[in-house]
Amino acid sequence: MKMTRRGFVGTIGLGSAAGLLSSAGLTNRNANAASSYEGDPAYDGGIMQLNQNESARGPGPKTMEAIRSHVTKRLGRGYAPDHVNELQATLAEGYGISTDNVILATGSGPLLRGAARAFCSENKPLVTAGPTYTTAEQTARQMGVEIRSVVVDSSDMGINLDGMAEAAVGAGLVYFCNPNNPTGTVHSPEAVESFIRRVQRESPNTKMLIDEAYINYAADEVMQTALPLALEFENVFITRSFSKAHGMAGLRVGYALGQEQTLDAVSGAWGMGDVNMLSAIAAITAFKDKEHIDWERQENAEIRAFVVAAFNDMGYEVANSHTNHIFVNLGKPAKEFRDACLENKILVGRDFPPFEQTHCRISMGSREEMQKAVEVFRKVLA
Repeated sequence: MKMTRRGFVGTIGLGSAAGLLSSAGLTNRNANAASSYEGDPAYDGGIMQLNQNESARGPGPKTMEAIRSHVTKRLGRGYAPDHVNELQATLAEGYGISTDNVILATGSGPLLRGAARAFCSENKPLVTAGPTYTTAEQTARQMGVEIRSVVVDSSDMGINLDGMAEAAVGAGLVYFCNPNNPTGTVHSPEAVESFIRRVQRESPNTKMLIDEAYINYAADEVMQTALPLALEFENVFITRSFSKAHGMAGLRVGYALGQEQTLDAVSGAWGMGDVNMLSAIAAITAFKDKEHIDWERQENAEIRAFVVAAFNDMGYEVANSHTNHIFVNLGKPAKEFRDACLENKILVGRDFPPFEQTHCRISMGSREEMQKAVEVFRKVLA
């Protein structure tokens, strides 16, 4: 049975729909988006995918239309792809910076690999959190670089910024994911600024990568971009991705913001890939479509609240998430829960040491998917 927005909000038990929706326009937006994706499969190979933090809704309607309208014979002339320079200029204008302060990549992966290779070495360790996104860490391990992993605070799953700052002394690169994956936790602008200034004061040669891949899911009152600090400090730079809230994981577009010499070092250390014509026009459209991002944030927040409420009702703690995934304390190995879910055709997150014996990450799917998923969760945890 398809679940309506009104029925879903009522199921959450968080009050009336009017109290959760910021405007009637968001409700209409949901209807428009649903019609745009009519006929799309809700499952992948018969398995509900709740393991990769991808968007169950895909790109917004305007972005989908932009892709369709640019599927022309012009694609045959794509060695010097249209719209790529335009995308770089659009991002620069949107952030009020120069195009020299922006580099593009095929997703954020090349940016993280390039950062580790540019700034880490035998005598310059990588500082990271545990658990967090691991591309920079995996790259550093391949290089034989020392890894200083600072375990998150077990009381609230927040990143231990004091511990990270202490570990950063003499390091080549600090990787700081905010909001964090997999815990979903976020740090305030004041906490981020204090952390960055402390590291730059105590270890002035250490570079700092602030990964803001999930920032579009966080409300403005809980976090803001660290871009002003990246423009102030040469050693600080930011990575972003169109793979999450913009729903473009399959199109592979990411970018970094920072000072020119720092970005040049990243792109010079590892190939950034070539953003293609359709990805570029899709990213331009998605970046400008602020209405859709507002809708996506609200939609995800309501779905997440529904799922968190269900786990709380079953007696399980969930870290305070500001992303499109949650980190649940099940009190049992993630593998046991993962295997039980897979028997019911639902795939949830992999192990995240050092919490693989207690916690599991679950990505948020669509309303209909999560209604079915919660029924499965209740069954396998009974």
